[in-house]
Amino acid sequence: MTQQIPEPRFCNIGTRTLAYDEIRPEHPQGNVLFLTGLGSNRLGWRGQLPVFGEKYRTFSIDHRDTGDSDTTDADYSTADQADDAAAFLRAMNAAPAHVVGISMGGFIALNLAVRWPELVQSLTLVSTSAGGASHVGPEEAGLDALRPDFSLSPGARARRTYGLIMAPGFLDAHPEASDAIAANADYRPLTPERYARQFRSTRTHDVTADLEKLLVPTMVVHGDADPLVRYENGQHLAAQIPGAEFITYPGTGHIPIVERAEEFNEAVLGFVAQH
Repeated sequence: MTQQIPEPRFCNIGTRTLAYDEIRPEHPQGNVLFLTGLGSNRLGWRGQLPVFGEKYRTFSIDHRDTGDSDTTDADYSTADQADDAAAFLRAMNAAPAHVVGISMGGFIALNLAVRWPELVQSLTLVSTSAGGASHVGPEEAGLDALRPDFSLSPGARARRTYGLIMAPGFLDAHPEASDAIAANADYRPLTPERYARQFRSTRTHDVTADLEKLLVPTMVVHGDADPLVRYENGQHLAAQIPGAEFITYPGTGHIPIVERAEEFNEAVLGFVAQH
């Protein structure tokens, strides 16, 4: 059964408008902000939003240039996208928030915590990296995934990309997850130009020198079979951020929010409840 896509909501942050989804319980126990990765949109968190929304005011946003958010002609950085997220939290009166970022969303979450620590109640970093000289580059499958084939339909392209970065055979064994990934990609698909701008935004990401100064409660989550942002990057984050907790998912690729959805949700809910 196809999951219905909710109508987007919109938040004006001054220079642009961001699209978002929100679930708000009657008596929220705090705020949670989900930040998605390269080439994805806010729908990537549909396995998390209703779960976290039972207790928390829960948001997922489309970054600039993606989904229903405004496009831009100029290049930008992950720090610029972190400033977007900061402006969003202020505009929505949703700070401080428990911030959860995957891959490029983790880059943005790290920059948000470095630049605007007062807005971040806790930080969950999934399949991500500090960047810079500390970054351990992708395996061949990961590199291949960064070169999407725009001759394919968006859904077919997403199945191919996710098949390269998730644990081998996962999508074949879980056709419902494959269908959901394709459906998310079919919604407001990225153009080659917007994908290229977003990819370039990741190239200058480097918070290596700031990790030891991060005082935000942090949990690092990584699969040890991640071919895109390799496991060593998660190890580095957990070792360098003071007091960081570290969860390893054996035999798991780049998308534990899907590959280990139930365990992931339970672990992050537990972490958020502590802070």
